[in-house]
Amino acid sequence: MIKTINGWRTIFALIIVLYHMGIDRFVLMPAGVFFFFMASGLLMQMRHPFNQLDKEGYKKFALRSAIKIYPLHWFTLVLLMVVLALTGQLTIDPLALTLNATLLHSWSLHHHIYFSYNQFSWFLSALLFCYLCFPLLSRWFMPLRLKHQLLIVGALSIACFVPMIFTDELGFIAVTVFPPFRIIGFILGMMLVQVLPHLKRVKFLNGEGSAADVELASLALLSALALYVESDSQGMYRISEMCLWWIPVTILLLVCVHYNQREGLWGKVLASRPMQWVSGIAFEFFMLQRVAALAFNYFVVPVLFHMGMGHPSPFAQPGDFDLAGIDPYSLLPWFVVPIDLLLSWIVNRLFTRPVNKWLLKWV
Repeated sequence: MIKTINGWRTIFALIIVLYHMGIDRFVLMPAGVFFFFMASGLLMQMRHPFNQLDKEGYKKFALRSAIKIYPLHWFTLVLLMVVLALTGQLTIDPLALTLNATLLHSWSLHHHIYFSYNQFSWFLSALLFCYLCFPLLSRWFMPLRLKHQLLIVGALSIACFVPMIFTDELGFIAVTVFPPFRIIGFILGMMLVQVLPHLKRVKFLNGEGSAADVELASLALLSALALYVESDSQGMYRISEMCLWWIPVTILLLVCVHYNQREGLWGKVLASRPMQWVSGIAFEFFMLQRVAALAFNYFVVPVLFHMGMGHPSPFAQPGDFDLAGIDPYSLLPWFVVPIDLLLSWIVNRLFTRPVNKWLLKWV
């Protein structure tokens, strides 16, 4: 376990959820998405290098990957549909529901399908594709010479970037959730394993106290780039979603692995118990965002109204001010995070862990 990677996973999960809840100044949101895919590729290549590949080994790996993803996806999908039904918002689209339930929806280029129902489940769809491709990539891609690896990644990147540059907004979003685009980051993460041995030969990276300095330098680079993007958010939007964060995220991951168990001050913060706790429920935290937001609208907003804050309707809308000028909708992000964390912990303890443990017995 690399605790600093878990710590960054916590930070980026919080950034992504807060961004989805309306704090659009978090320009690091795309960096967080890249981080999750690159970190997955790196860690899987470190832990499960497929030097040999046979039918039985691939089948077992695929089943274990499916067990990690599908039960939680189905549980959160059913839970969301129940909540939507109770609030009178549920509509059934058989095609969209079928594709969503099977995690094939992110392969569609239609907005109403790839963001159907629990719109955040596109992440699991793309991640499952990366998992299923991993044994093949590890066995046949990783042994290639570096220049051939870069040529393949470059060709795949160009194939994705060209339509992203010239398409409209909905087309651009469709490519960002398209699994072949997301596997680029996953592959880059796998390739980082080849860089790690070379870091041990760099003197200034291995001196006494170097961990704290390098951690702060990588954090400063990420912060500086975020400030730059924020200063030109419109002009940098597409490049930010495409490839801008590859270098800083690469540096963050290399620093985390290189200084594992000998962290500096920032590394110790990332490795702290609260960071590890949130990281342990990150999947649930991501998948329960919409349920947490509905809980805010239907349970928290009425309480705020009775306290003299906002509109009596269970739908909090921007601009529903009370006499004190308080807009309850502006409180959405700060209420959703604790609600989401509580729901995620409950689901993780009562569903994800026991169900996965039981299913893995049969693999």
